[in-house]
Amino acid sequence: MQLTTGSEQPRGPMAYSPHGWWSILIGITLLCVIGSSRADKPCTASSSIGDLVLLGSSFQVFCTYQASCRASKSMHIDKKKIDKIPPYNSTTIFLNVTNISKNTTYTCLCEGEPEPCGLDIDTGYPPDLPENVTCVQKGEFGEVMCTWRRGRETHLTTTSELWVRAVFGNRTAGSVSYPGSGSRSDPGLVSANFPVSGSVQTEYSVWASSSNKLGTAVSTTLNFTLDHIVQPFPPAVSQVECWSLGCNVRVEGAQLLEVQQRTAQGPGPWILHPHTAGSVWNQSIVSLQPYTKYEFQARVRLSHRRGIWSDWSQPVSNWTQEEAPAKALDVWYTTSNSPNNSITLHWKMLSHTEARGKIRGYKVIVHDNLAGKSESNTSINHISGLSCSRCNVTVYALNSRGSSPPAHVTIPLRGAQPPQNVKCRNHSNHSVTISWRRPVTAGAASGTGDGAVSGYLLEWFPVGRQVEKLRWKRLGPNETHTVIRDNIMPFECYEGAVYALYEQAVGRAQFENFYTLELVPSAGPSVHQPVVEGDKVTVSWSEVPQGHRWGCVINYTIYVENSEGKDVGNYVCRASERSFTIRDLPPEYYHLWVAASTASGQGPRARHSFLIKPQSLLSDSWLYTMVLVGITSFLVFFVLLCLYQVSSLRRRVSTLVHCLMPDIVPDPANSKWAKECAKEKGELTLHLYLSESSVSEEEEPDTVEVQELPEGSWSSWNPAQRTDISGTPEGAIHPSLHLLFMPQQIPATDPSTTAYFQSSYLKSFSQESGSSGQTQDSQGTDMTVDYISTHVLEGREEKEEEGLDVMGFFSCPQNPLSPFMNPLVSFGGKLTLDAVRIDCSEFLD
Repeated sequence: MQLTTGSEQPRGPMAYSPHGWWSILIGITLLCVIGSSRADKPCTASSSIGDLVLLGSSFQVFCTYQASCRASKSMHIDKKKIDKIPPYNSTTIFLNVTNISKNTTYTCLCEGEPEPCGLDIDTGYPPDLPENVTCVQKGEFGEVMCTWRRGRETHLTTTSELWVRAVFGNRTAGSVSYPGSGSRSDPGLVSANFPVSGSVQTEYSVWASSSNKLGTAVSTTLNFTLDHIVQPFPPAVSQVECWSLGCNVRVEGAQLLEVQQRTAQGPGPWILHPHTAGSVWNQSIVSLQPYTKYEFQARVRLSHRRGIWSDWSQPVSNWTQEEAPAKALDVWYTTSNSPNNSITLHWKMLSHTEARGKIRGYKVIVHDNLAGKSESNTSINHISGLSCSRCNVTVYALNSRGSSPPAHVTIPLRGAQPPQNVKCRNHSNHSVTISWRRPVTAGAASGTGDGAVSGYLLEWFPVGRQVEKLRWKRLGPNETHTVIRDNIMPFECYEGAVYALYEQAVGRAQFENFYTLELVPSAGPSVHQPVVEGDKVTVSWSEVPQGHRWGCVINYTIYVENSEGKDVGNYVCRASERSFTIRDLPPEYYHLWVAASTASGQGPRARHSFLIKPQSLLSDSWLYTMVLVGITSFLVFFVLLCLYQVSSLRRRVSTLVHCLMPDIVPDPANSKWAKECAKEKGELTLHLYLSESSVSEEEEPDTVEVQELPEGSWSSWNPAQRTDISGTPEGAIHPSLHLLFMPQQIPATDPSTTAYFQSSYLKSFSQESGSSGQTQDSQGTDMTVDYISTHVLEGREEKEEEGLDVMGFFSCPQNPLSPFMNPLVSFGGKLTLDAVRIDCSEFLD
């Protein structure tokens, strides 16, 4: 009920407030603007199949303009103008689109109009059928999680859902959907969870669906009960006990147990050890390797009929125990080029499975055929400094459980026929092939006794680093090539050898300068200061550092220029050379460079400068030596000339030289008096000439009477009281010399007589006393006639004139048995060359 006053007038239907009128006016204005804008739109864009198309589709796009558009018409694709668009009619142009591959915007434009029109085309695929729908209940009271794969990417907004329907006895519940979510790690995997209730025997039906603007896809239905899909949580491994060849894995609270293991180094692939009867709480893993770290994982299941296997537990690791090494070492040796030919023994380190423990050292026993047995221990894989002519060496590898089988080698092995025609070939895959031919002769046919070739050994190492980088490979007797892929580095220069192995011998064929990759050296050699000697200079250098060679250095080149920059010469030296001498350089200031080259090219040059000075006479080493020799020779000659002026010294030297020179002496047996002696036994006249000047042809020569004493008279003859046969006392000047011929058999009655006749002498006296010549007969009873030297008669007159006893200068010691103090005696009445002899040795004593 509505109350009003009398004076109040009711409002009619057209009675509006000022605010209402303003609202109506604004609305009408907006409608007019929108209508005019639509009416003023110059064109419209459309597609023959709509604005949502399948990827790869082909269709047409149309631009239809208003009649007021009389300017040029154009079409753009993603803001890029398309030239030569064909007209469809007078107001429409069109574009054929083939195999569209992405979302695209098409724009239509009338020249001079500010407002364009356009069309956005969305592309994609309809969803694929969901696949591999699986469901798992995490734990006995947890939710059910289902997963499936949604298929290919649709490039459109696509929704995924899981539909669930439960059957409780005879009653079926309605279907319920649960949204699916994608996995970050696997975008194609979708999952959804739903809660469960009721008995474990409740049957569930689930299916998945995917939908977008292009369609909907539904998977097949999966039916299950909770007993089938229940999955226990991953177990906790409580203990892992290991011995050398196996481990025991224990899990608490498990019904059924499975274990998988792998080596922790690497790691290796998992190896499954299926469930066996009795492996409820623990499972033993056998056939493992000693001293190896293993990882173990376990999983469990509620029972054989209920549920599925749990996920794997977190890995648990442990080491198996050590065993003694199972394999003998591979031993080889190298011989150095030093003067003592020291030997370095090498052996390969055992692999992890061969060592079967931590190698703590090596024992080396050397049986030297000369030095005996020696034993040493080392922690590295080689031993240097062995020096033996023939050694049997035994090497062991040691760990905490024992030693490896012995490895034997005999060093050095005897040389034998080597392999022939060794060749190296590089490959693009950073490998090298080494090939060779069998030795020319081998076995019994060769006559060497080496036997047949038992195998080959290939060794290689970087140049200059044989001890620390030696590698080798053993091959069978029928192999004649091998490929090196491991233990070889690119841009490194290698050398090596191929050995033919016999039972107790080895034949070696060397090869050098092989590599896998090579570049130009990045640095030059280190050049020492040039040494200038006269007009020659000696250049020496050190090799390029190892890290800058980038391959095998094949030569060094020396470049020489003078101060004007003119090329004096280029000198190429072998890679093994470290110095070079340049000769015959004229005096000037020079620059030189030394560069190293590989097969890829020449490296940087190292520069040095030197000066060749003008040479003077005294500065010339050869002329200086000649002048020094000339001055020394002159001084020696001058001193000798001064000494030669002393007459006494000159005579002594002349006598010594005369005595040392051999004499040409005639055989006395052929002389006249020797022949007459043979005719007249007992007496013989000997003509004795003192000198050529003392006897003339008219004078009667002096004679010597020779008398033979009877055999019995020697016993009563006293050599101390000697008189000549003519009765003249000894020491008087007598013109004759008496010779006594004594028999060969001398009785040894008087000791003095016996001592006197131990040696017989021939003594001749001249007409003047005090000067005598001396000859000494050789000892012995079986003497033959030698000669009477006339040299002892020379120099008598010179002695008197100069007053110098020349022979006394070289006289022998005063021995009563001396040939210069005893009488002249000869045996047997014969005077032969063997019975009388001059011995000059006492002159030099």
